[in-house]
Amino acid sequence: MHAHLLDRSVGLKAREDASSPLRIALIFPPAVLPTSPPLGIASLKAWLGAACCGQGLEVRAFDLNLSYFEQAARWLGEGRLRMSLRKTDIETTAREVGEALDFFRGKEGEAFFELDSYNRHAAVYTGFGSVLNGLFDNFARKILHGLPTPALAGKFFDDLLEPVRAFEPDLAGFSILFSQQLHFALALAKLCKGRQNCLDRQTRIAFGGATFSVMPDPGRILSPIPVPVGNERAARVDAGALIDYLFVGEGEKGLEALVKSGLRPGTGIPGLVCKMDGKIVSNPPEAVFDLDSLPVPDFSDTPPGAYHSPVPVLPYLSSRGCPWRRCAFCTHQKTYLHYREEGAGASAARMVELSKSYGAAHFCLVDEMLTPRRLEKISEELVQRSAGLRFSAYARPAGFCPEVFEKAHRAGLRLLMWGVESASPRLLDLMGKGTEPRAVKNILHNADRAGIWNLLFVMFGFPTETEAEWLSTLDFLDSCREAVDALSRSRFILLEGSRVFLDPGRYAIRRIIDRPQRDPVSIAYDYEVAEGLGMDEVSKLFRQSLSRLSGLERSPWFAQLREHMLLYASNEPCARVS
Repeated sequence: MHAHLLDRSVGLKAREDASSPLRIALIFPPAVLPTSPPLGIASLKAWLGAACCGQGLEVRAFDLNLSYFEQAARWLGEGRLRMSLRKTDIETTAREVGEALDFFRGKEGEAFFELDSYNRHAAVYTGFGSVLNGLFDNFARKILHGLPTPALAGKFFDDLLEPVRAFEPDLAGFSILFSQQLHFALALAKLCKGRQNCLDRQTRIAFGGATFSVMPDPGRILSPIPVPVGNERAARVDAGALIDYLFVGEGEKGLEALVKSGLRPGTGIPGLVCKMDGKIVSNPPEAVFDLDSLPVPDFSDTPPGAYHSPVPVLPYLSSRGCPWRRCAFCTHQKTYLHYREEGAGASAARMVELSKSYGAAHFCLVDEMLTPRRLEKISEELVQRSAGLRFSAYARPAGFCPEVFEKAHRAGLRLLMWGVESASPRLLDLMGKGTEPRAVKNILHNADRAGIWNLLFVMFGFPTETEAEWLSTLDFLDSCREAVDALSRSRFILLEGSRVFLDPGRYAIRRIIDRPQRDPVSIAYDYEVAEGLGMDEVSKLFRQSLSRLSGLERSPWFAQLREHMLLYASNEPCARVS
């Protein structure tokens, strides 16, 4: 093994000679609006607890993302942190942010379901998140470069890390779901390594999560990476000096093997990416194929009632991978090795168990998509158990009949989130969606008649799209307005590893352009097309279309705050925004 890795294992000797158990901290870093607890660290905690039972192991989950927002709001109220939103003064901003958080914590009771009040508080809440994240992401970048930061920033990050440091972990594993978490995680990792704990050894750092699994070359994160600060040209940070272990793919098997090895990396650790003999070496990932063998996620360290939702909403994953895997623009399927399903009975039983354990009657199923057959089976199991739950799910609008919706509604389904994308048959075929606009419209109306709300994902600017096809999608959405409850509208993004990227000529892309000062985990590229709307035209039309699209939604915030939308859909109907 390369000396780079051997040197990092020397500090473990103190742990081998100690009688205390190996301590593992599983961390979800900032910055994502914390409306429900993170599933990844809860699942890994449960897996390690079961797989390493009796082996001297203590595992604790830390949602530093929730702590980050809570601490910032507290500092804002105390006047230690000062910011201004929507041209209001600092004192008004602090008051409005405090009121918004109380509103989403449920302290105003049924007022949560008054749509005007909800929209007003949601605007403050999301604005607070945006300004806060921009400010502290900049501080995190400066910490990585060793640049001066205000005393406030240093104290803020120190206080945020204090519970982790008090735990004195041998390993801190960062679960990174979104690219915007990277700089926060790296800065926190640097601060973790910057202090020895009482046993005179440094905490080892592991990174993993979906962000790295979709990267064609995740090993590049172990080399010096560009980290821009402000408008200055990006200098490089040696991220590899901060990350001891990088995992790609599903994390259970790899993390278990690392822990059982005594935190000694090697070829037997599934999914591990590391440096050996001066080169990046990647071990093949390994997955748990029998999902019924997985333990129930452990949310005991991240109690659902602490999140920004008036009643708890839990995430749950009942299958892994995508059963369709044909969408030309998508890279999500790369997160998992293969598509597998948990038994429908097991899914229903575990949701009931979680509901009883944590007092949560609402669930967001975060499967890539549920097929009609799977939704029907899970619904039958929930009805059989008289579960009394409410849940949401993602789906592709094809193959659903009214009977499935009626059965699912009886089981508690209240919200479906559909990958509609376009109303152009030609574009849908080119995308590989396998859907047809007329059938999509019938499915949306059938779901609506069954009492199920619909959130539609719509994509504009797919290569070769014409302005006429763009307008046809707008007209289609207008024709479905009675069955549309929220829209998640986006512009096409060319992602490395997608079918469009791998075969650009088929999609009339004549040139792929790398982005300046690229985020090190970004897989997005600019491009030029030989036919259809160009990137500039897409941006212009998208801005022009926003007002028309907003008139179709009950709330402009539901697409972003989907746990809240589920609560609304589970409650009495509310009027759409005019």
